[in-house]
Amino acid sequence: MTVQHRVDTHDMLLIHRVIRREIGRLPGLFRHAGGSPARARVVAAHAREMLEFLHTHHSGEDQLLWPVLRPRVRLDDALIDRMEAQHAELAVAIEDVQQQLPGWERTADRAVGERMAERLESAHQVLLAHLAEEEERILPLVAEHFTQHEWDALGRHGMGAVPGRRRMVILGHILDETDPAERASFLRQVPPPARVAYRLIGRRQYAREAATIRT
Repeated sequence: MTVQHRVDTHDMLLIHRVIRREIGRLPGLFRHAGGSPARARVVAAHAREMLEFLHTHHSGEDQLLWPVLRPRVRLDDALIDRMEAQHAELAVAIEDVQQQLPGWERTADRAVGERMAERLESAHQVLLAHLAEEEERILPLVAEHFTQHEWDALGRHGMGAVPGRRRMVILGHILDETDPAERASFLRQVPPPARVAYRLIGRRQYAREAATIRT
Protein backbone atom coordinates (compact mmCIF):
# COMPACT_ATOMS: atom_id res chain seq x y z
CA MET A 1 0.00 0.00 0.00
CA THR A 2 1.33 3.46 -0.94
CA VAL A 3 -0.20 6.49 0.73
CA GLN A 4 -0.82 9.41 -1.61
CA HIS A 5 0.11 12.20 0.82
CA ARG A 6 3.35 11.78 2.73
CA VAL A 7 3.05 11.88 6.50
CA ASP A 8 5.19 14.42 8.34
CA THR A 9 7.17 12.39 10.90
CA HIS A 10 9.25 15.25 12.31
CA ASP A 11 7.54 15.08 15.69
CA MET A 12 9.20 11.71 16.24
CA LEU A 13 12.57 13.48 16.17
CA LEU A 14 11.45 15.62 19.12
CA ILE A 15 10.54 12.50 21.10
CA HIS A 16 13.91 10.97 20.24
CA ARG A 17 15.67 14.09 21.53
CA VAL A 18 14.04 13.63 24.92
CA ILE A 19 15.03 9.97 25.02
CA ARG A 20 18.64 10.60 23.99
CA ARG A 21 19.05 13.48 26.41
CA GLU A 22 17.35 12.12 29.52
CA ILE A 23 18.40 8.46 29.31
CA GLY A 24 21.93 9.67 28.57
CA ARG A 25 21.93 11.79 31.74
CA LEU A 26 20.75 9.07 34.09
CA PRO A 27 24.13 7.36 34.71
CA GLY A 28 25.67 10.62 35.91
CA LEU A 29 22.63 11.38 38.06
CA PHE A 30 22.83 7.96 39.71
CA ARG A 31 26.51 8.39 40.47
CA HIS A 32 26.23 11.91 41.83
CA ALA A 33 23.34 10.96 44.15
CA GLY A 34 25.36 8.23 45.83
CA GLY A 35 25.23 8.51 49.62
CA SER A 36 22.32 11.00 49.65
CA PRO A 37 18.88 9.40 50.08
CA ALA A 38 17.19 12.79 49.68
CA ARG A 39 18.86 13.31 46.31
CA ALA A 40 18.25 9.66 45.36
CA ARG A 41 14.50 10.17 45.79
CA VAL A 42 14.55 13.03 43.28
CA VAL A 43 16.67 11.11 40.78
CA ALA A 44 14.67 7.89 41.19
CA ALA A 45 11.38 9.67 40.44
CA HIS A 46 12.88 11.17 37.30
CA ALA A 47 14.43 7.86 36.25
CA ARG A 48 11.10 6.06 36.62
CA GLU A 49 9.33 8.64 34.51
CA MET A 50 11.94 8.61 31.74
CA LEU A 51 12.29 4.84 31.65
CA GLU A 52 8.52 4.58 31.42
CA PHE A 53 8.55 7.22 28.68
CA LEU A 54 11.02 5.09 26.72
CA HIS A 55 9.01 1.92 27.37
CA THR A 56 5.80 3.59 26.21
CA HIS A 57 7.52 4.87 23.08
CA HIS A 58 8.72 1.39 22.18
CA SER A 59 5.48 -0.37 23.10
CA GLY A 60 3.61 2.05 20.85
CA GLU A 61 5.88 1.13 17.95
CA ASP A 62 5.54 -2.57 18.75
CA GLN A 63 1.76 -2.31 18.65
CA LEU A 64 1.10 0.39 16.07
CA LEU A 65 4.14 0.78 13.82
CA TRP A 66 5.81 -2.54 13.00
CA PRO A 67 2.59 -4.56 12.41
CA VAL A 68 1.30 -1.87 10.03
CA LEU A 69 4.57 -1.23 8.24
CA ARG A 70 5.88 -4.78 7.82
CA PRO A 71 3.33 -6.06 5.25
CA ARG A 72 3.79 -2.90 3.16
CA VAL A 73 7.59 -3.05 2.93
CA ARG A 74 8.42 -6.74 2.59
CA LEU A 75 11.91 -6.03 1.28
CA ASP A 76 12.73 -4.42 4.63
CA ASP A 77 11.84 -7.37 6.87
CA ALA A 78 15.43 -7.71 8.14
CA LEU A 79 15.47 -4.04 9.14
CA ILE A 80 12.24 -4.38 11.11
CA ASP A 81 13.48 -7.61 12.68
CA ARG A 82 16.53 -5.70 13.92
CA MET A 83 14.40 -2.87 15.28
CA GLU A 84 12.22 -5.31 17.20
CA ALA A 85 15.23 -7.21 18.56
CA GLN A 86 16.74 -3.96 19.84
CA HIS A 87 13.45 -3.12 21.53
CA ALA A 88 13.58 -6.47 23.32
CA GLU A 89 17.20 -5.92 24.38
CA LEU A 90 16.42 -2.46 25.71
CA ALA A 91 13.32 -3.71 27.53
CA VAL A 92 15.53 -6.08 29.56
CA ALA A 93 17.84 -3.22 30.53
CA ILE A 94 14.88 -1.02 31.53
CA GLU A 95 13.45 -3.80 33.69
CA ASP A 96 16.83 -4.44 35.33
CA VAL A 97 17.15 -0.81 36.37
CA GLN A 98 13.52 -0.50 37.45
CA GLN A 99 13.92 -3.48 39.77
CA GLN A 100 16.91 -1.88 41.50
CA LEU A 101 15.38 1.58 41.87
CA PRO A 102 13.22 1.03 44.99
CA GLY A 103 16.10 -0.19 47.13
CA TRP A 104 18.50 2.42 45.82
CA GLU A 105 15.95 5.17 46.38
CA ARG A 106 15.86 4.30 50.10
CA THR A 107 19.59 3.86 50.64
CA ALA A 108 21.42 5.76 47.86
CA ASP A 109 23.87 2.86 47.93
CA ARG A 110 26.85 3.76 45.74
CA ALA A 111 27.45 0.22 44.48
CA VAL A 112 23.83 -0.17 43.37
CA GLY A 113 23.91 3.25 41.74
CA GLU A 114 27.06 2.28 39.86
CA ARG A 115 25.47 -0.96 38.63
CA MET A 116 22.47 0.96 37.31
CA ALA A 117 24.73 3.57 35.72
CA GLU A 118 26.82 0.94 33.94
CA ARG A 119 23.71 -0.94 32.80
CA LEU A 120 22.24 2.20 31.28
CA GLU A 121 25.52 3.29 29.69
CA SER A 122 25.69 -0.02 27.86
CA ALA A 123 22.02 0.15 26.87
CA HIS A 124 22.42 3.76 25.76
CA GLN A 125 24.87 2.73 23.05
CA VAL A 126 22.29 0.31 21.66
CA LEU A 127 19.64 3.00 22.00
CA LEU A 128 21.65 5.62 20.10
CA ALA A 129 22.27 3.25 17.19
CA HIS A 130 18.61 2.21 17.22
CA LEU A 131 17.26 5.76 17.14
CA ALA A 132 19.68 6.83 14.42
CA GLU A 133 18.70 3.95 12.15
CA GLU A 134 15.04 4.51 12.87
CA GLU A 135 15.36 8.14 11.81
CA GLU A 136 17.43 7.34 8.74
CA ARG A 137 15.56 4.32 7.43
CA ILE A 138 12.23 3.75 9.20
CA LEU A 139 10.75 7.23 9.22
CA PRO A 140 11.07 7.66 5.42
CA LEU A 141 9.17 4.38 5.02
CA VAL A 142 6.51 5.56 7.45
CA ALA A 143 6.17 8.86 5.58
CA GLU A 144 5.54 6.96 2.36
CA HIS A 145 3.38 4.07 3.55
CA PHE A 146 1.35 5.32 6.56
CA THR A 147 -1.87 7.26 6.58
CA GLN A 148 -2.12 10.31 8.82
CA HIS A 149 -4.65 8.49 10.99
CA GLU A 150 -2.26 5.57 11.48
CA TRP A 151 0.58 7.91 12.37
CA ASP A 152 -1.53 9.96 14.77
CA ALA A 153 -2.41 6.77 16.66
CA LEU A 154 1.21 6.59 17.85
CA GLY A 155 0.99 10.08 19.34
CA ARG A 156 -2.29 9.30 21.06
CA HIS A 157 -0.76 6.14 22.52
CA GLY A 158 2.20 8.05 23.91
CA MET A 159 0.27 10.91 25.47
CA GLY A 160 -2.48 8.62 26.70
CA ALA A 161 0.05 6.71 28.79
CA VAL A 162 1.17 9.85 30.64
CA PRO A 163 -0.76 10.56 33.87
CA GLY A 164 -2.75 13.76 33.54
CA ARG A 165 -0.86 15.53 36.31
CA ARG A 166 2.45 14.90 34.49
CA ARG A 167 1.49 15.93 30.97
CA MET A 168 2.64 19.53 31.33
CA VAL A 169 6.08 18.37 32.48
CA ILE A 170 6.40 15.85 29.66
CA LEU A 171 5.39 18.59 27.22
CA GLY A 172 8.18 20.69 28.70
CA HIS A 173 10.67 17.90 28.07
CA ILE A 174 9.54 17.65 24.45
CA LEU A 175 9.71 21.41 23.85
CA ASP A 176 13.00 21.88 25.69
CA GLU A 177 15.31 21.81 22.67
CA THR A 178 12.93 22.86 19.92
CA ASP A 179 13.48 25.81 17.64
CA PRO A 180 10.58 28.28 17.22
CA ALA A 181 9.17 26.54 14.13
CA GLU A 182 9.26 23.10 15.77
CA ARG A 183 7.68 24.47 18.93
CA ALA A 184 4.86 26.15 17.04
CA SER A 185 4.22 23.05 14.95
CA PHE A 186 4.10 20.73 17.94
CA LEU A 187 1.90 23.03 19.99
CA ARG A 188 -0.65 23.20 17.17
CA GLN A 189 -1.39 19.54 17.94
CA VAL A 190 -2.04 20.30 21.62
CA PRO A 191 -5.65 21.14 22.53
CA PRO A 192 -6.09 24.90 23.13
CA PRO A 193 -6.88 24.56 26.87
CA ALA A 194 -3.69 22.56 27.37
CA ARG A 195 -1.67 25.14 25.43
CA VAL A 196 -2.95 27.87 27.74
CA ALA A 197 -2.27 25.73 30.82
CA TYR A 198 1.27 25.07 29.65
CA ARG A 199 1.94 28.75 29.04
CA LEU A 200 0.52 29.81 32.41
CA ILE A 201 1.58 26.91 34.63
CA GLY A 202 3.31 24.04 32.90
CA ARG A 203 6.30 25.92 31.56
CA ARG A 204 7.30 27.09 35.04
CA GLN A 205 6.55 23.68 36.56
CA TYR A 206 8.87 22.04 34.06
CA ALA A 207 11.60 24.64 34.58
CA ARG A 208 11.53 24.11 38.35
CA GLU A 209 11.71 20.32 38.02
CA ALA A 210 14.44 20.42 35.40
CA ALA A 211 16.55 22.72 37.57
CA THR A 212 16.10 20.41 40.58
CA ILE A 213 17.01 17.30 38.62
CA ARG A 214 20.06 18.81 36.96
CA THR A 215 21.46 20.49 40.09
